[in-house]
Amino acid sequence: MIRFGSQAFSLPMRRLLPLLLLFTLACSLFSPRATPTALPESATPLAHETATPPPPATPTVATTPSTPVIISSPLPTGPFHLKPSDVTFHPDPQLYSGDRVSLELDAANADPTWQEASVSVFIDSLTGEPLATANFAPFGIAGNAQATFYWVWDTIGRVGPQTVIITINPRTEGAEPLEALTLTVNLLPASARPMPEPLARWTQTESACCIFHYLTGTAAERDIATITVTADESFEEVEETLGVTRQDKVVFTLLSRLLGHGGFASDEISLTYIDRNAAYGTLVNVFKHEDTHILDRQIARERPTIMTEGMAVYVAGGHFKPEDLEKRAAALLILEDYIPLTELADDFYFAQHEIGYLEGGAFITYLVDKFGWEPVKTFYGSFQSAPTDSAMLDAALRANFNQSLEELEAEWLTHLSSLPPDLAQVEDLRLTVMLYDTLRRYQQANDPAAYFLTAWLPYGPEARERGIVADFVRHPSAPENIALETMLAAAGEALVAQHFDNAEALLLAVNAVLDSNNLFFDPLAAEYLQIVTTLSAHGYEAQSILLDSDTATATIIHTWPATQSLTLTRDLTGWQLAGD
Repeated sequence: MIRFGSQAFSLPMRRLLPLLLLFTLACSLFSPRATPTALPESATPLAHETATPPPPATPTVATTPSTPVIISSPLPTGPFHLKPSDVTFHPDPQLYSGDRVSLELDAANADPTWQEASVSVFIDSLTGEPLATANFAPFGIAGNAQATFYWVWDTIGRVGPQTVIITINPRTEGAEPLEALTLTVNLLPASARPMPEPLARWTQTESACCIFHYLTGTAAERDIATITVTADESFEEVEETLGVTRQDKVVFTLLSRLLGHGGFASDEISLTYIDRNAAYGTLVNVFKHEDTHILDRQIARERPTIMTEGMAVYVAGGHFKPEDLEKRAAALLILEDYIPLTELADDFYFAQHEIGYLEGGAFITYLVDKFGWEPVKTFYGSFQSAPTDSAMLDAALRANFNQSLEELEAEWLTHLSSLPPDLAQVEDLRLTVMLYDTLRRYQQANDPAAYFLTAWLPYGPEARERGIVADFVRHPSAPENIALETMLAAAGEALVAQHFDNAEALLLAVNAVLDSNNLFFDPLAAEYLQIVTTLSAHGYEAQSILLDSDTATATIIHTWPATQSLTLTRDLTGWQLAGD
């Protein structure tokens, strides 16, 4: 429960699942159940006056995940206008001795000559052969022009400041570089790697449906039995719904850091499984969504993205959780956020994410209600190549139902407008959109490698073969990051419980921090940061926080990956562990 003035709003600690996705963006994340363990001895908490209205809190600047780069040469003046901020090092936010380092070089500041140039990376000096050379090419869903280097620099045996030189080269062999940028990169000692990375090694298990690759010492290892049982049950239901039998086992890589909204799917599915769930959803929904993406390829090899994602939402019975898609689409009209289907079909991944998925799933729901499942399944398998996705969709609708996209959409909207308003659905949808817009805003500002349009997700099979784990577990984890992530997680929990005022208060507080360039002026945000800092002083990492006036209940980790629940109280001296 969070208390604002004289009003108190309940915030139950329901454990849910978080996921994200790249090529076929599903969206959720799993938050595993707490496993109580014994508490270690506590330390002294931080002080905080509460008997009388406290003075404004001293603003705290969040430790944003900056690339460990220092300018050590003048800015160049060539056609690329290279800046240190154009270079991103992975894994982030900090590099350690022994890392296999990857680099991204953004071409946003280049003139059109970027298409005729290559990039080379040198270590220590320009003498000798470059460490690696790459051309500029589109990257990620956003298609950003950049040069991308995967695992090119093995830093084993190195520690402290290192010199990295980036050169932009014309395609003419032997020509002088167009530009060069020298950077100093600091490698911290390998022994300083954050938990649970020192425990992490790749391992795997199989269930009836799937092969799961995951890291030891993480929540995925702790809960792998629950994960595999849930996957098998969910996949059986999807096969029955679609009338399609899986041909091979589906391969999952379980990530121990949040990327995008929780998962990415290509030839294998990368799924986030962590305790601090800044994105939320049910584990069953996640598996049903992803299994649909695998099995529907047996029905149709060619289909518009809006239908691919819409079918996954329809079969799963909701996007992040079980949802009444029809009532939710009607709520979208009340909010005046509806996106015309032609526009949405032709630019699906750049439309507002939650609205796009809802409309796709709700439109398929309407078609099934109107024509029946078998005709819709036949329609889904009839798509033919077309200049645009909307043209592909329109042609299939005409061929199967003798109605155009425009005609069916108009009928659908008339039907939705006739439904009685469901105010709970309106509020839930409004705040769901706000939650994920806020999550993406947080990622862009404080964890850019996680932002779904440009997410950093190297190829899982090669990482496992090389024994590389850092890219799949390391993430920004300063107290400020943890505070904002626990607030986002709490907002998701409040939405599930339909405590809408509570959810909105949390989201407004997160946005207030982001509005002020990561200053924690907002009172509610400051409370979360103070609790996280107190827990950190005792050696605990917060996974969730529930506030109730002068009491806070936190799920924490002390010994990885076991979780435990403890209580804090606030008195004249500030937040303390109960019993101190």
